[in-house]
Amino acid sequence: MFWVALSIQGGGGIDSPRPASQRAAAFILTAAMLITLTAPAFAETWYIENGDITVKASGTEGKNTVSQGNKKDVEDTNTIITNQNQDKASSHTVTIDANDKNDKVEVTLKDVNIDTSSRNKAAVSVTGSGNTTIKLDGDNALKSDTYRSGIYGSGSLTISGGENDSLTAQGGSGANGISSSGSLTISGGTVTANGGNGGYGIYSSGVTISGGTITANGGSGKDGSGDGIFSFDPVAISGGTVTAKGGSGEDGEDGGDGIRSFDPVAISGGTVTAKGGS
Repeated sequence: MFWVALSIQGGGGIDSPRPASQRAAAFILTAAMLITLTAPAFAETWYIENGDITVKASGTEGKNTVSQGNKKDVEDTNTIITNQNQDKASSHTVTIDANDKNDKVEVTLKDVNIDTSSRNKAAVSVTGSGNTTIKLDGDNALKSDTYRSGIYGSGSLTISGGENDSLTAQGGSGANGISSSGSLTISGGTVTANGGNGGYGIYSSGVTISGGTITANGGSGKDGSGDGIFSFDPVAISGGTVTAKGGSGEDGEDGGDGIRSFDPVAISGGTVTAKGGS
């Protein structure tokens, strides 16, 4: 807060204007005080056509640091990634880094269209052992290269959205639609995960589905077929509509399972259809 005082002469008159040197000193003091104020973080829209995007936890809850091109570690809130032209897929990638187990990163994909099938990369990669939430807004499409999942994750990955929000994640040949070496939670939205040839629709260390419309298709292939949903740890479904279909076997190979888990599959709600491939 700045206080401004008028100096009064005898007889009640106002002083004449201050000399230029005093005005300059006052300006410099004011500018210095303004510079020392902490600049607030603003929500910014990031366009994938402008280059690869990396989002990290900033260390302050609710804030991220985002890098793209010449913009390095820009502090951001409510990070939104989108396309300027949704009809034309971009080959640039999104990397979300929740490095520490206590990190929390939240990113919104808004009408994103990414195809990295020419780059030997996953369209979206989630790294680290922390907690990452991908919020869906509108229709989103992710397609990756050979042996690269549409979304490849680690740590704790959550995908959420409303009934009008969707995601289609297409893995490349031999890869999965959505992979997570940690846990995967889907709480809403219309999510379709397609494995490439021989890949799984969803592949994770643990799968929890509490809402939304989820379709997981394993890929068919001559060297093996993928399951619709494969998990090393329990699969828990408590809501939503879930359809999981294994890929078809070729040249005498077995078809994939609809849902396969090394631990129990617990269904406590929702509608679940699981079908093995031929």
